[in-house]
Amino acid sequence: MKTSLWVAAFCCAILAALVTHARAAEWNLVRFENREYVTLDNIAQFYGFPKPPPVDLTGHFTVAAAAPAVAPTVAKQNAASATATTSITPAAPAPIATGEKNSDEPSPISSKEPPAAVPLSKTITLDTGKMQLEVTVGLREASINGVKHWLAFPVAFHDGQVLVSRLDLSKIIEPSLRPEFIPGMTPVTTVVLDPGHGGHDNGAISKYGYEKNFALDVALRARKLLEAEGFKVVMTRATDVFIPLEQRPAVANHIPNSIFVSIHFNSSSTNLDARGFEIFSIAPRGAPSTNDIVPRERDLREEPGNAVDLPSGALAGSVFHALLGQVPMVDRGVKCARFAVLRLCTQPAILIECGFVSNNAESTLISSSAWREHVANAIVDGVGSYKELAERKTRPRVIADYRRAATSDVNALQTGKP
Repeated sequence: MKTSLWVAAFCCAILAALVTHARAAEWNLVRFENREYVTLDNIAQFYGFPKPPPVDLTGHFTVAAAAPAVAPTVAKQNAASATATTSITPAAPAPIATGEKNSDEPSPISSKEPPAAVPLSKTITLDTGKMQLEVTVGLREASINGVKHWLAFPVAFHDGQVLVSRLDLSKIIEPSLRPEFIPGMTPVTTVVLDPGHGGHDNGAISKYGYEKNFALDVALRARKLLEAEGFKVVMTRATDVFIPLEQRPAVANHIPNSIFVSIHFNSSSTNLDARGFEIFSIAPRGAPSTNDIVPRERDLREEPGNAVDLPSGALAGSVFHALLGQVPMVDRGVKCARFAVLRLCTQPAILIECGFVSNNAESTLISSSAWREHVANAIVDGVGSYKELAERKTRPRVIADYRRAATSDVNALQTGKP
C-alpha cells in the first residue's frame, strides 16, 4: 500500500472506530500529524478537572525524582481539593525483550514495554478529589484513577497545547472516567474461565512448576467462588488437556450474557527483574497493540472482538482495580492486544497475566496456594463489580476503594469494632 493511501485509510479507520458520549460541539479537535487530537485543556473542562497549568518545553519546572520504571503510579485519591500539577521527570528507558510478542497468545517473553519516546517528559496530573488523570508528554503511558493505562499513541505537544489522540479519549479515557455511559453492555449470567495452555503446552516454566497448572488452579478456585455468588461458570478446560486457541473464545460466543476471562502467568528470559500484574483487552480498530511500537496494516482490520471493545475494556479495568487493590503487586497496566482469545471473542473478554514465574520473589508467591486463592478472590470481586456496572450502571470500585476497605477491616480487627 502506498504511504498516502495508508495514511488516508488509517485516518478513516480511526474516525470510523470512534465512539464518544459527548456532543460534538464540546470537543475542539486539533489535526496534528495526520491524526485527530483533543487538547488536555478541553478534556479537563469537560470532566470538571481544574485547568491544567501552562506547559512550556523551554521553561523551568520542579524536577521530581524519577520513579522506578516498574513502580505503579498512585493517584492522590484523598485530595482535599481539586488540583492540577506539572512536573518534569526523566523518562526511564523501558526494558526490551528479544523477539516479538506473538499475536495469537502471550509469549513466554513478554516483559517488553512501549519505549519512551522522548528523553525528557512532562507529566501533568489532574485531580478532582474523586477522579484522577495523569498523562506525560511524549509517552503512551497514562494513569486513570490510580491505575496505569497504555494509550494507543503518545501524548503530543503542539502550539503550546498538550494533545491526547481522539481515539485514546474515546476508547480509553472516556470509558474509564465514565464507565456508566458505555453502550451495548448486557447482563452477566455466565463466566467462561479459560486457564491458559494445557496438555503438551506447558506455558512458562518456573522452579516450582508449569504455568498451565498455576492457571488451572486459579481458575478452579475462581469457579468455586463465582458459583457461590450465583454465577454460572463454564471452563474451557478443567483438567490438564490441550485446547486449540480458536476453540476457547468459541465457548463464550455460544453463550448469551457471558464474559470470557483467560488466566495466564508471565515470564521473561531477558529481564529476571520483570514483575507485576498486567491485563489485556482487544485493541480498538486503528490502534496498535500496546507492545507494538508503530501501527501496522493489520490494525485496520475489524476483528470480531472489536464489536465489544468498550465493554471488554471496562471488564479489564474492573478486574485490574480489584487485583491491585487487594494483592500488593506492581502495576504493569491495562493493555491492548490482538491475541486470538481476544480478537475472536464476541463477548466481553480479557486476558490476565498474574505475575512473573521468571521472577524469583513472584515465583515463590505464585507457588503458594494461599496466594493463588487471594488472586482468585480478587478476580471474582472484579467480575462482580463489572456485573454491577453492566446491569445497574453502578461505577466499578477503584483501587482506592479496595484499599480503604482493607484498612477499615484491619482497624476493625484491632479495635474489636465492626
